[in-house]
Amino acid sequence: MRLIITDVTEMSTGNYCVAGWRAHTQQMVRPLPGGANWTLARLQQHGVVPGATIQFLPTGQVHPGARPHSTEDTPVDANAIQLVDAGPINWIGGDSPAIFGTVAAAFDNHVANNNQWNGVFQGVYVPAGAETRSLGAIQIDRNAIELVESFEKLKAVVDDGHREYQLAVSSKVLKEAWRQGGINAARQALPGAARFHVRLGLARPFGNPADKCYMMVNGVHG
Repeated sequence: MRLIITDVTEMSTGNYCVAGWRAHTQQMVRPLPGGANWTLARLQQHGVVPGATIQFLPTGQVHPGARPHSTEDTPVDANAIQLVDAGPINWIGGDSPAIFGTVAAAFDNHVANNNQWNGVFQGVYVPAGAETRSLGAIQIDRNAIELVESFEKLKAVVDDGHREYQLAVSSKVLKEAWRQGGINAARQALPGAARFHVRLGLARPFGNPADKCYMMVNGVHG
């Protein structure tokens, strides 16, 4: 199974999630080495970065998760990961991984929010168990996304042309830049392109009860 890596996200210190586009089947896949998340050492060992092409061997096991994440969760053999092409790829154009017209469309209109401030939707989520995907993407102009700090966390305000959303940023590249140099460094880590391919992902169910999968910006490419 060959994947173009699209998402490399930091879930917690030393704990990463990877996802990629399988062009052969036109599907997103979340490869889970041995059924688990990724370590920094494993990412570096295999050159796993957005834009790289990686060969995986699915184990055939079913990850014991629920929708929407079970749509993409795929346990793979941790000892059979191979870098095929270090990249980069063309993120904007007909050969790019699939994009959707709006944030809501990316998740089959299951998107909800906890509140709204100055017209910006906040606490954006998809209900746990929703019959949809947990990974998507949109294409927007570079001035339609702004990185900001909110309550000492890195966030992105995304305007998809229909609504504005404030989303947590989980992108490994952007979070590392922000920790090292603050909001200006994070902004400088954005691509120099005029158009962005913005990766969107859902966190595992969270809350009490755990019935909401909060939306994040998994990456910004151009």
